[in-house]
Amino acid sequence: MPERPWDSLLSDRDREVIEAAGYDEAGASNWDTRGVGDRPMLLVVDVQRVTVGADVPITEAVEESRIAMGEVAHRALEHLVPFVEFVREQGIPVAHTRVVPPAYDPDDPEVQIVDALAPLDDEPVVDKRYASAFFGTDLVSRLVRADVDTLVVVGDTTSGCLRATVVDAQQFGFKVVVPEECVFDRVDLSHRASLLDMWMKYADVRPTSEVRELLAGES
Repeated sequence: MPERPWDSLLSDRDREVIEAAGYDEAGASNWDTRGVGDRPMLLVVDVQRVTVGADVPITEAVEESRIAMGEVAHRALEHLVPFVEFVREQGIPVAHTRVVPPAYDPDDPEVQIVDALAPLDDEPVVDKRYASAFFGTDLVSRLVRADVDTLVVVGDTTSGCLRATVVDAQQFGFKVVVPEECVFDRVDLSHRASLLDMWMKYADVRPTSEVRELLAGES
């Protein structure tokens, strides 16, 4: 099996449990967490200027903004930008979220989505105050009206807003897919452990190349 981002964190006992319980083949035991449905949508979570910051080491980025991720975010953007372009080419709808902290106005340039992923005219932007894109928003209604059955979730942070959104999406009955190179976090341990948790319990976490194949109907 190809190495996964969380492999180096696992003890021999952990590996035995995962294999014995079948998480590696089927995901969660109580619900289906593998595969993609017939009507996917891409949700880009909180890829904003204030959370991305300059392309500098993260230890420098946090000196400008304590929530900026610097080079961590920019390395993920190298995967994210072409993936979003691919999804658009496939005719799959795209939506975005922005977190607007109380200290910021919605029109503040810092809370805008980064230019490289600027929403197209027909791509909705859901503003939120809390971690999950579903909490206190009309996202569920938007997805139901659009007849969406699968959310492909990318963005940040893996352990925070993205994970909360993935968990809620699964609980609302959507299939969830996470391209592992297209998500990022300021702490590498949190990033890897959260990918593991989502893969085992809530989502189909795959390399981005495999997600492309899924969305193109090649597998």
